[in-house]
Amino acid sequence: MEREQTELSCVLIPLNAGNLLLPNVCMAEILLWRRIKILKDAPDWCLGLLGWRGQAIPVVRFELLNKPGAEGGKTGRCIIVMNRASSNDGFAFYALAAEGLPRMVQLTNDDLSNEPGKRGPGEVMAVKLGTESAIIPNLDFIESNVRKLKF
Repeated sequence: MEREQTELSCVLIPLNAGNLLLPNVCMAEILLWRRIKILKDAPDWCLGLLGWRGQAIPVVRFELLNKPGAEGGKTGRCIIVMNRASSNDGFAFYALAAEGLPRMVQLTNDDLSNEPGKRGPGEVMAVKLGTESAIIPNLDFIESNVRKLKF
């Protein structure tokens, strides 16, 4: 019996050293880079607060959260506003700094292959998508760290 292939709409988000791969329902909006208010005493992975739709949301540099000391600047090309995966407290959104504009991709199970290797705490899996590599991020890890911010 042949199984039916289901496609998942995803987005490939360019970072300094690679890509993140997320279902597109995780994204609320893509913004060109804009001024971010620096948060005093924030960890280096939190670039500051972005004013968005009447609220202040933290902007995260994934590379620095996943691997402290990794390469990652204080600016980027665009900001990806993210819907929270779990909404049991406080903020409903946060943002990720990206080095390029995200691309939509349609995926099936057959499109991905697992890439072995050491993972950071912010990574669920490293995958190969055609000729490109991507990280599937651990959204619970990102959101638990964002929840600890004081702003």
